[in-house]
Amino acid sequence: MAHSPHNTTEVLIVGAGPTGLMMACQLALHQVSFRIIDKNTASSQNSGALIVQARTLEIFEQLGIASEAITEGIIADKIDVLYNGEKIASTSIKDIGRNLSQFPFLLMLEQSKTEQLMLKFLEKHGCNVERNVRLNSFEEDENRIITGVTMPDGYEQTITSKYLIGADGSRSAVRNSLNIPFNGISYPMPIFIIDCGFISRFSSEVIYFDFSKKSVAGFFPLRNQRWRVDGSFPGKAKKTNNITLETVTKGLRNWNNLNFDLHNTEWFSVSHSQQKYARNIRIGNCFLAGDSAHVNTPVGAQGMNTGLQDAHNLAWKMAFVLKQKANPELLDSYSTERLGISKGFAQYADAIFRLVTNTNLAVRLFRTFVLKSFFKRIFPKLENNEKSRLMFFKSISQIDIHYKPNYNTYKDLEKPFSRETPKPGYRLPYIDFTYENKNTNSHQILNASAYTLLVFAEELTPEIQSISDKYELTTVLLKHLPETDTIYKILGIAHTGYYLIRPDMYIEIRSATTDTENLNSHLNRLLLKIDR
Repeated sequence: MAHSPHNTTEVLIVGAGPTGLMMACQLALHQVSFRIIDKNTASSQNSGALIVQARTLEIFEQLGIASEAITEGIIADKIDVLYNGEKIASTSIKDIGRNLSQFPFLLMLEQSKTEQLMLKFLEKHGCNVERNVRLNSFEEDENRIITGVTMPDGYEQTITSKYLIGADGSRSAVRNSLNIPFNGISYPMPIFIIDCGFISRFSSEVIYFDFSKKSVAGFFPLRNQRWRVDGSFPGKAKKTNNITLETVTKGLRNWNNLNFDLHNTEWFSVSHSQQKYARNIRIGNCFLAGDSAHVNTPVGAQGMNTGLQDAHNLAWKMAFVLKQKANPELLDSYSTERLGISKGFAQYADAIFRLVTNTNLAVRLFRTFVLKSFFKRIFPKLENNEKSRLMFFKSISQIDIHYKPNYNTYKDLEKPFSRETPKPGYRLPYIDFTYENKNTNSHQILNASAYTLLVFAEELTPEIQSISDKYELTTVLLKHLPETDTIYKILGIAHTGYYLIRPDMYIEIRSATTDTENLNSHLNRLLLKIDR
C-alpha cells in the first residue's frame, strides 16, 4: 500500500486539486508512501478546468483511466466562430491530431469529473485524501521535513517526510512559507463563468466563440444537456462585486446578439485572470507544482494540463531517488525542465486574452473589422492547410513540449540521425504498428514505472541483456520486419540501434548501433545506481 496514514511518510502532498491528485496517483503507481492533505472539505463540484489535452490523456492512459475520461466527456467535433450571433467561420477539430497521438482531439471533461477519476484510482490502490486538514508550518533539516497541521477535529499533528509538495494553488501556503516570489500580471477586466442548462440552437458537440464590438463569449457543451459559458464584459463592468448572474444573462443577449435561455445554474463565478510564475519551484526538498508554480489565462486550456505534467515529471524522479534507483541529482532536472515551461505559449495566450477582454476603442474596432475579416477570408485557408492544423494541435495539445537533455549530447551518437527524427529531450512520437500478430503502438510498449530500452536488432546482445538486468530496464526487442518498417523509419534506424525512454515517455538517449559503451556510461554516471 503506497498511502501512509502514519505521522512519518516519504512524501507529503499539500493540495488535492488536479495536480496534487496526479502526484498522488503517480506515487501510488510507483509504490511510494505518501499522505495528501487538503484544507477543503470536498473536491471540486464544477466544470473548472474544462479541456483535457492529448498529452494529459496519454498520461491517463498510463494510469488506465483514459477510456473512462473519454466516456465521461465530450469530444469536440468542430469550432464555430460567430460575429454578433451569426456564423462567419467553422473548422473541424475531431481528428485534428491524427497520427500524432492516440487521442487526436480536444476532450471536454469537467474538472470535478477529472478529479473523481483520479480519486477512484487512488481508492483502488488503498489511498485517500485527508480533507479539512490545514497546513500550519514546516521546517527542513538535512534529512527530513517536519510539518505541523491541524486535523479536522482541531488537534494539531506533526508529519515527518522526506519531501514536501506544494500543490495548493495560486495562493499557495507552501510557496509563501518558502518566501518564493510569484511575479506576473492580474488582468484588470473581469471574466465570468457559468455552468448551466442552456436552451438555444447550438449543437451539443460544437464549441462556439461569439465576438462583437462589446464582448467575447465562449460556449462549451457538457454532458446531460448542460453548457459551460465563459465571457468578457463591456468596459463599464469593472467591479466584480456588482456583477450578478442576471446582469450576465441579460447582457449576453444584448452584447453578442444571441437568443438563448439559461436555467438550473450550478455555478456562477466572476474573477480576474492572472498570468504569474514562481521564481523558483524547488528549495531543498520542497517542491512546487501546478498553480502554486504558475497560473495562466484560460486561453488555450493550458493551466491544469501543465500542472498535471508537472506532477508526472516530478513523481517518477522522486520515486527513483527514494527507491535508490537513481542519484538525488536526478531531481535537479525537475526545475530545469518545468520552471517557466508554459511561458512560450503564454505569450500568445496573453495577446489573445488582451484582445478578448480589452475595452479600448481601438481594440474594439479591431475586433469588429480586422478580426471579422480574418475569420471570413484567411481562416478558411488555414483551416484547409494540413500543416497549419498539425502545428496548432502540437502546440495546444502539449505533445510538442521538449526539454534540453541534462547532459552534453553525444555527438557521435547523433550524427547518423536526420533532423526529422525525434531527439533526446523530446516525447517519443506516437506510432501505430503490428508486432507478433498484435496491434500495438510506441506508447503501449513502454513501462510507466521504469526506463524502457527499445532495441532495434534481430536479437539482444549479451551486453544489452547485462545492462538491462543491472539497471532494471524494461527491454523491448523490435526486429526489422515489414510490419515494423514504419517505426524504424520514423525513429531513423537504418539497421540496428536503440532508444532509451524515460517513464514519462521522453527520450533519454539514442544510438544508431547496438554498441553499449555510451549507454552504460550514461546510466552509470547520471541516472541509476549499480549497487542495489
